[in-house]
Amino acid sequence: MKSQAAVDYFTIISVAFLILVPLVVYLNQLLTGYSGDNSISLAKNAVNKLGETADWVFSQGPPAKNTFMIYVPQGIEEISFNNKVILFKVRTSAGTTDVYYQTVAVLNGYIPNKSGYYHISLTAFDDYVNVTVV
Repeated sequence: MKSQAAVDYFTIISVAFLILVPLVVYLNQLLTGYSGDNSISLAKNAVNKLGETADWVFSQGPPAKNTFMIYVPQGIEEISFNNKVILFKVRTSAGTTDVYYQTVAVLNGYIPNKSGYYHISLTAFDDYVNVTVV
């Protein structure tokens, strides 16, 4: 009788694991995909805000200046300013995604790729916009 109860409990636990393990794997994949999509969306917001503000400051001309805050999400491998392009390289489970913005002005400066909030100051000069972290 005791061995029959043990077999019944083992069967119940086995069926529960057969249901729960695929469910946990599926939910983990959903969470990983959501995390990557969220990082890309936050990077797009930061790049667009930075680019649009740089265009606005450049259109005002020297000595125009604007200070604002952006959020750099997790998973950013690199932030670079290549002439008129702002480039954020975002690492996700699917690989690396480039998020960029083409500006009117040439950009000079540096923003760290560590996740967090940063106060950014944009200053217009004759032929470029300087980007600094305040």
